[in-house]
Amino acid sequence: MSPSTVSVDNFGFSPSAILGQMNRILDSPEFKATDAQRAFLQYVVEKTLSGHADAIKGYTVATEVFGRREDFDQATDPIVSIQANKLRRALERYYLVAGQNDPIRIDIPKGTYVPLFQEQGHLSVAKPPPKSPKTEPGHESGWPTILVQSFENLTGNRDLEYMGIGIATEIALEITRYQEIRVLRQRPEGGQRRASDIGVRFVLCGSIKRDATGLKVIVNLVDGVTGLHIWGDSHQTDLNPAELISFEEKIASAVVSKISCEDGIVVKTLAPESKRVPPGELTTYQAMLRFYRFLLDFSPETFLDTFAALQQACTNEPECGTVWSMLARLYSLNYSLELFDLETPIEEAAAFAERGVKLDPANPRVRMIMGFILLFKNELSAGLVEVDHALQLNPNSLVIRENIGYLMTLFGDWQRGPALINDAVEQNPYYNVIVHYALWVDWVRQERYDRAYEETLHFRRPTLFWDPLLRAASLGLLGRMDEGVQAGKDLLQCKPDFSTRGRALIRHYIKFDDIVERMVLGLGRVGIDVS
Repeated sequence: MSPSTVSVDNFGFSPSAILGQMNRILDSPEFKATDAQRAFLQYVVEKTLSGHADAIKGYTVATEVFGRREDFDQATDPIVSIQANKLRRALERYYLVAGQNDPIRIDIPKGTYVPLFQEQGHLSVAKPPPKSPKTEPGHESGWPTILVQSFENLTGNRDLEYMGIGIATEIALEITRYQEIRVLRQRPEGGQRRASDIGVRFVLCGSIKRDATGLKVIVNLVDGVTGLHIWGDSHQTDLNPAELISFEEKIASAVVSKISCEDGIVVKTLAPESKRVPPGELTTYQAMLRFYRFLLDFSPETFLDTFAALQQACTNEPECGTVWSMLARLYSLNYSLELFDLETPIEEAAAFAERGVKLDPANPRVRMIMGFILLFKNELSAGLVEVDHALQLNPNSLVIRENIGYLMTLFGDWQRGPALINDAVEQNPYYNVIVHYALWVDWVRQERYDRAYEETLHFRRPTLFWDPLLRAASLGLLGRMDEGVQAGKDLLQCKPDFSTRGRALIRHYIKFDDIVERMVLGLGRVGIDVS
């Protein structure tokens, strides 16, 4: 059957219109896809239009598009899922940057390789479609979605209309780098439709105003279910035209680092809701929320819930690299901190992390977790290569920069690591306080114990033994014995077996003999003997 014989009723558009849209995408310089990914798109569209959508499977794509042999096994070679993820991101970027006015949207829904053809209407949509009969088990569309509206220009200067569109576009593009969050982009002429009308959970909106010194940009995040404003922020700049594009990029980076990171607004809003869902009914994203919740409290209850949820998610959605990496991180945390009496060998964590990288090699979070695992395996050179790769994938993300800086410092890159941390902290008021642990290590290396102690004032995990450990060592090295003895007592309360396990626990994170010996010296002065 040729494409021209397929009825319009099959898709809502004529096959020629769909082919025209596909060619428009392929011809656009904003469609950042490889030749193989372009062939992938053309193959699935033409197969669908010819009435053979049922034949679009991982095996047929691998053999007919990517040239794999007849003995291809997708369990050991994830080429199709990897390329499908990259193709989805390329399509998402195209519709955000160049395809807002296109009449037809072509998507490859997660969980299938059969394309979906939708009318864009007043929206440029980049979201998973409703679950269909073709969706594989475990590939539910339970991912959070943010609608980004163009910012309203309240300056009275029509020449600044472009700025409201530019800020919204920069934010939408930055959100797409967080692969567990879907983004929709609403154009100015689309009107202010309700979130519930278009199936989104969050709406990000804002306005641009004049103030005494220049421009003030207000940002708001609204919960589409309750209608409540759940977060807001403001940013200011002067009217220097040469700085406005850079200003838009800085706003996007700061806003997205707050709403989309692992302890951001989206996670904090949705995590309490996921607690009410039975373990067997959790979506993949809800399993991820369990992991993020564990990182906040490190409690035994949340650890066991997270452990079960991530294992189930890996079973339900085995082609999701992020959940394999999160399971690796959970294993490695228990291994390196000895939190709970559960076997989580680092070798298994490494196997999970390697699978995550194989499935999703372009995901900087997945690469960073691989870096953590290599730290615990004492493979410092390989770890630096891995985190360098992660940084190159998204060099402007404040969240990525602070985490890469943390890891680089622990790997011993004393120049780039602290510099990345300090730069991210200066630009991002919502930075992760974990970076102060790495800065503490660097100050002790320099024998600047006063500065090391100042870093401990930022710690916020009193139930985790590293907080009182670093305070006790700092105070001992400074000769502040009374305070140090109390910190030592707090340490033993958190970790009663620290005297016997202390050196091993320290060595998981601190790899340099001179720094370890200074820590041991400081601890000994306040009564904690780990010799």
